[in-house]
Amino acid sequence: MADLKSLREALTQCDEQIVHSLGERMRLIRQVAEFKASAGLPSFDREREGAHMDDLLAHAALEGVPPDLLRDVFGTLFAASRAAQREKLFGQRERFSVGIIGGTSGMGAFLARLLSAGGYAVETTGLGVGAPNVEVASRHDVIIIAVPIAVTVQVINEVGPHVRPHACLCDVTSIKRAPLEAMLRATPQEVDVVGTHPMFGPQGDDMDRQKVVLCAGRGSTGSARVRDLFEAFGAEVIEATAEEHDAQMSLIQVLIHQKTMVLGSVLERQKAVLPRSLNFASPIYRTELAMIGRMFSQGAELYADILTSNPNGASVTHMFEQEAAHFARAVAMGDKASIMKRFHEVKSYMAEFASWAKKESDAILHDLVRHG
Repeated sequence: MADLKSLREALTQCDEQIVHSLGERMRLIRQVAEFKASAGLPSFDREREGAHMDDLLAHAALEGVPPDLLRDVFGTLFAASRAAQREKLFGQRERFSVGIIGGTSGMGAFLARLLSAGGYAVETTGLGVGAPNVEVASRHDVIIIAVPIAVTVQVINEVGPHVRPHACLCDVTSIKRAPLEAMLRATPQEVDVVGTHPMFGPQGDDMDRQKVVLCAGRGSTGSARVRDLFEAFGAEVIEATAEEHDAQMSLIQVLIHQKTMVLGSVLERQKAVLPRSLNFASPIYRTELAMIGRMFSQGAELYADILTSNPNGASVTHMFEQEAAHFARAVAMGDKASIMKRFHEVKSYMAEFASWAKKESDAILHDLVRHG
């Protein structure tokens, strides 16, 4: 018992040292926040955070610290650091009024809730709710169009002429070329225009570590305001042209959502007993099935719009159909050589990407095994 008591005393001293180090870390974080605030830098730097985590994992291995413990501890510390930096940066952000057309549901409602909580003057309008669209567009510094893809251009044409000079009109649609062109056409030259696409759903309390694509249209003041708006809530802003955005979304959204929809369709046609299949499931199958279920728990119109509205979608879909047919023929004919040939061609193409992909997928699957 005497030995146990001394060990516990040593542990207590170690824990007190950890608390002291945490206090010192938070003091340093506040200094970092001061510097970033003065320099106008965002709170989140993905490249720096990832590289630092890799260095810490290497050091942990030398000290005999399990990598899962290291990730859990420093994941929490990094999140606390980002929150402290955002708090400091947020207090120095310019406040302006925001009108959200389509602000009563989906992404519009999410933005309205966040911005209102952050001290912005926000007015929302939706179907049968709030003032007419043109009135909202005429009296705010930033106007956000957050309506379904199918009616986005129509609403832009309706409100664009009513946006006041030196205000900014932007949208949050998952395609960019058509909305951006419509905003440039519909608004006077004195109105700033910017296209945005939040790469996440309307959940959560902020935008911590989330990505937002920003496509410049006209004017620098409005673009800076919109960027600051997203960065103030922890988002990472990615700049792109509308053309690049839509090409990337044909892969990130059209290709992936189409694959998920096809998988769900096959499961439905087979009348698979999904709860029973989970008893046999590998971590990869569990992850895939969760994503399929997630899609089909949401609205059909959103995904139908995404699949049919992207200008690059048809060509990607045709290629997807060709590749699926290739593997279907090989499976039907028992053509193992054809499958292996294509596998090695893709493997060669992905050679430089594979190390990141292996590390990323290992972390995802390992976390699922631990917590799923």
